[in-house]
Amino acid sequence: MDNVVVEQKLQKRNHSIKRNVFKLVGIGPLLVLLCIIMSLLNPSFLTVNNWANLLNSISAIWIMAMAMTLVLISGGFDLSVGATLAFSGLILVNLVVAGVPELVSIVITLVAILFIGMITNGFLIGKLGLNFFVVTLGTMSLFRGTVYVWTDGQTQYADTLPIVHFLGNGSIGPIPVPIMIMLAIFLLTHLFLTYTQFGRAIYVVGGNATAAKLSGIKVSFILIGVYGISALYAGIAGIINTGKLDSVSPTIGSGMELLVAAAVLLGGTSFKGGEGTVMGTTLGVLFIGVLQNGLSLSGISSYWQEVITGAILIFAILLNYFKVKQV
Repeated sequence: MDNVVVEQKLQKRNHSIKRNVFKLVGIGPLLVLLCIIMSLLNPSFLTVNNWANLLNSISAIWIMAMAMTLVLISGGFDLSVGATLAFSGLILVNLVVAGVPELVSIVITLVAILFIGMITNGFLIGKLGLNFFVVTLGTMSLFRGTVYVWTDGQTQYADTLPIVHFLGNGSIGPIPVPIMIMLAIFLLTHLFLTYTQFGRAIYVVGGNATAAKLSGIKVSFILIGVYGISALYAGIAGIINTGKLDSVSPTIGSGMELLVAAAVLLGGTSFKGGEGTVMGTTLGVLFIGVLQNGLSLSGISSYWQEVITGAILIFAILLNYFKVKQV
């Protein structure tokens, strides 16, 4: 009997030690550790200029990750954001070429992308109940294919668009415009998710869609809205990206949806739905940005950068998984 009691106490103590250790593990501490390592490898990492370049480079991923957070909280996923980014830039450029004023073209592009996201992904998933992986995989292929057909696989240039160029390359004082836009979107998304009835309903739908219906929440309306927001944010990122490059390439945004998803998952948003914050996603985006920036500054081959990035991301997600299991 005494042995059983002692064994139980030892198990309880070991579990307590593990729990306390994993309390120190998370994307925040990992980000701080990564910053320390990168600064030791290259002193220029901590300079203001480098951090401005770093934040500017991840602005598109950051913006789309804000919307992907909403999608994952609702219990879904959107594979089409990278293709939507390219599609929106193409719509914008061709509207201007057709003679539509630049500012009007930007507004039309964003409204069109919003409705396209609501009608395709939103309606098919939210109203008809189709599988979100299959639907968004289909729209990804549809949008990417449309871009290739429309451009004939050729890059279209947008170097005569001053407003778009300003959105992608301009600055107000010392702060680049893309950084200002992404910070504004972060704040708006945080307020929307935290303090609006629609935002709180997203958590309920992701946690238990059946219970949400029984409580009077229009689940289809919520899902249509969420996928519309996802498309809209990808459209904003597409316009910024077009301004940065002064062009639209049919390959732009390829694979970006995976980095966006990785950032959201690193930030603690659950793939099962009903859990997540844009603050956590922000830390996830910064983790990826710091990792890529630090590896580039260190002069590591782009091939090895892919290998190292993938390995570290898997390691970070595993640590977060064990943290959830232990705490």
